[in-house]
Amino acid sequence: MRVRWLASFPKSGNTWVRIFLANLWAPEHARPLALSQINAMPLYTDSTPEAAPQKEWIGKAHKAYSKETHGTRPAVYIMRDPVDIVPSAADFFGVTNDRMSKEIAKDWPRHIQSWWGHIGMILRYENMPHNFHNLVQYLNIDEPDFGDVVHAIQCSSFDRLRQDEQANGFAEASDKGTLFFRHGKPGNGREVLTDRQVARVVNGAGELYRKVGYDG
Repeated sequence: MRVRWLASFPKSGNTWVRIFLANLWAPEHARPLALSQINAMPLYTDSTPEAAPQKEWIGKAHKAYSKETHGTRPAVYIMRDPVDIVPSAADFFGVTNDRMSKEIAKDWPRHIQSWWGHIGMILRYENMPHNFHNLVQYLNIDEPDFGDVVHAIQCSSFDRLRQDEQANGFAEASDKGTLFFRHGKPGNGREVLTDRQVARVVNGAGELYRKVGYDG
């Protein structure tokens, strides 16, 4: 079985993407899927010609790239502004924004650099969920109806996911008692971090920050 990795630095939207794919592949009458259903669902798709059918497993990868672990197939890399990752990750791990800004200033660029030569598509968090249509095309999923993609996006809306988590919990949530699905909107980092913390993250990323499309 071949693996197509959805790679990302933690708290960059990997779970949101997998929830969308799970809803897309679920029977229409079963949508929207509850978080409890999605958490246990392995994701597979047929992405090879009928003459040589193979199942492709869609896997989550948060660790730095390793050929032994991740193979050589191009990954989908989910990219998020590291400034926005700081408050989300700090909340999840129960640490201060200042401490998390130091960690991300060091680790975020290393993570991207490890994957850089193994990325087939960059899926930008700031454009989600509108760019999910592009993801479907890239994964070469059997020509889903445009309406099916729109429906799956609606079933995966951030507001719906947050309401489900508030009512029923979520297995991937933090043990610190905070919500997994917090805000979901770009720009939150610059609203809550100090100028010094923002500068620390941007300077830590260096030229890579602009290389991947962000503006310091």
